[in-house]
Amino acid sequence: MKLDLTVEDILEATNGVLIKGDIREKVDSISTDTRNINEDEVFIALKGEKFDGHDFVKDAILKGVKGIIISREIAVEGNIFVIRVQDTLKALQDIANYYRRKLKTKVIGVTGSSGKTTTKNLIGKLLSIVGKTYVSRENFNNEIGVPLSILDAEEDVDFLVLEMAMRNKGEISLLSKIAEPDIGVITNIGWAHIGRLGSREAIMEAKAEIFEHIKQDGVAILNNDDPFSMRIYEKLKIKKYTFGFDERSDLRGEIVEKNEENYLLKINFPDGKDIKLSLPIYPLNIYRNLLLSLLVLWVISPESVYSLEKDFYFDLPKQRLNLKRKENGLVIIDDTYNANPDSMRTAIEYLDLLKSSGRKIVLLGDMLELGDHSIDGHREVIEEVFKRNIDMAIFYGPEMRKALDTYQNLDKKRIYWSKDPEEIKSILKNSLCAGDTILVKGSRAMYMENFVKFLEDEL
Repeated sequence: MKLDLTVEDILEATNGVLIKGDIREKVDSISTDTRNINEDEVFIALKGEKFDGHDFVKDAILKGVKGIIISREIAVEGNIFVIRVQDTLKALQDIANYYRRKLKTKVIGVTGSSGKTTTKNLIGKLLSIVGKTYVSRENFNNEIGVPLSILDAEEDVDFLVLEMAMRNKGEISLLSKIAEPDIGVITNIGWAHIGRLGSREAIMEAKAEIFEHIKQDGVAILNNDDPFSMRIYEKLKIKKYTFGFDERSDLRGEIVEKNEENYLLKINFPDGKDIKLSLPIYPLNIYRNLLLSLLVLWVISPESVYSLEKDFYFDLPKQRLNLKRKENGLVIIDDTYNANPDSMRTAIEYLDLLKSSGRKIVLLGDMLELGDHSIDGHREVIEEVFKRNIDMAIFYGPEMRKALDTYQNLDKKRIYWSKDPEEIKSILKNSLCAGDTILVKGSRAMYMENFVKFLEDEL
């Protein structure tokens, strides 16, 4: 990155104290990780739960950094500058906000319970038509990742697209304060982190924090198909738009043609114009992510929307509905990145929509962080399996067992459960046939990607 800041700027941003060095020294790049730090970068020593960056200051100096930012006294030798601050994490955030205010870029903040990364990437792909665009790297979406993403952007970038995640109330507010978005978008309000926050209403309030520090002339974009998002919409006093398949949406999607391989999606824009895109078959929530992204492009550059090719193509992120076709005809849907009831339903819908020469099978692991709502959340997923055209269901983990125990007379020829990964592999080995399509999904801590690897390597 090329920040074009000086030591004096860092001192102003952080209220830090210059222990040694020249206030005119240039600061072009900041790093928090000595494992991949480069010569002439500035190292900021963050203190975390497991590691303290101050323990790695000597490593940074050996790698040729030009300066360090610390929060406790450390003896430093060599011709480098040293800035001491009260809190290095807050200093990182303050520097990012200072730099954000220098940028002439438009900042787009993306949050929601599911679909954030897909939407972030889609917005980035579309805005790159208009100008130079920087999209935050995967998982750079928290109190450390967002400021680093801002500092990664070059000064001449036109658009900066930032994903904003949270686990608790107040975290999105902090990210909004650092980034000061010009456009804030919410994909949906769902179940994610309900175990921590307690209710969908609390999740709604936490997600709405993205608008607390939006620019005065900023724009809000919300999901008209989601009642909780619309409750946020009703309270906002800034310029705002909605997207969805609901006919009252400002930007409305409509599936006008279907075949076995593609859907023709008509998109009606707020100015009365429309376009039609031929797209691969996906669940409606994936199309909603696209509608949201197209609305962002329309807000910024309406004329660019109408120049899109009919056969618009986009990739989904890694471990999100990724199709893997084996030579023996087995098809694996790798959706192992994470799981909550909303994303589970979306993935099951996708399996149901896909054409398959064999059976349709699900391997679903526990969803964590649902707290007191765990049985209800897992039952909701099981009900989705029952109502879809699914031939066989394999459930994995103790939370799935608790939910299954609330049912009577389950078909043991179609429904399997185990908490033992080796037993799950045995079920897969003895059950799957050429031509079958299997969806694999569960929470990160269930390591469902191990089953995908087993399917790829062993079957």
